Amino acid sequence: MDEALKLDNYSYDDYLDIDKSTTEHVELIDGKIYMMAGASAMHQDIVLNLGYLLKNLSKIDQKCLPRIAPFDLKLNNNDRINIVQPDLMLFCQNDIPCAIFEVLSPSTAYKDKTVKKELYEANGIKEYFLVNPEFKIIEKFILEDQKYFYDKAYGIKDSMEILCLNQEIKVAEVFESL
Repeated sequence: MDEALKLDNYSYDDYLDIDKSTTEHVELIDGKIYMMAGASAMHQDIVLNLGYLLKNLSKIDQKCLPRIAPFDLKLNNNDRINIVQPDLMLFCQNDIPCAIFEVLSPSTAYKDKTVKKELYEANGIKEYFLVNPEFKIIEKFILEDQKYFYDKAYGIKDSMEILCLNQEIKVAEVFESL
């Protein structure tokens, strides 16, 4: 994924005026517009695997629903409206997701680890997962007292609990067929 353009001082109305037919992903974070190219096949495979796993787990108690990008998520921060498109979100009877998964790529890793993480933290998203395709690990952050705390990095031999679902997934299944 390439971030083709970064533009400053944009409002939510400016975001709505962008012709989104010219790009797959457009995000508005703290007044900056991020236009991004499409995802790689590996990136899509990971999102598909995660979506499949979470959809099956969510059928157990039917309180949560996964959504994959492109899906606009509207969040407020610093008196600004922000629009992001996380790779995968898990909604559990709320307007904001209970958990967000971002699949890292060289061009988005910095933004995912900094500005987006801070935005999710400020909006009370309970769990944040950074999926690293290169090393086949998933780093998990849990919100406690309005601050993210690092849980740990889970490798392909590990099972990882999704607190929002009170269920575990096998990390190897996330990276299956890669």
